[in-house]
Amino acid sequence: MAQDSLRGDAGRTPPQGSDHSPSEAWTVLSHLITGILVFGGLGWVLDALLSTRWFLLVGLLAGGAASIALIYIRYLYVPPDPPRPGEPAGPEDRKEQHG
Repeated sequence: MAQDSLRGDAGRTPPQGSDHSPSEAWTVLSHLITGILVFGGLGWVLDALLSTRWFLLVGLLAGGAASIALIYIRYLYVPPDPPRPGEPAGPEDRKEQHG
């Protein structure tokens, strides 16, 4: 019993309903780091070629934004349900039906 308290969370399973695994956290972190490094690297190369100083900053910001967008789309975005047969497909159909 004393050994269980020393292990921490290593021996526990995730709670029911939790779909997240530790590998997803590493994937999210790698997406963040990779986006910033790739776009920042492109900005650094453009700065070196064009003798400017602002492409690096733009690249770092664009990489962070692109990484966050990718993470949102991959893990947080829930697409809307497709319309059921017989229901209006979009806002245009609803206007015609009601108005």
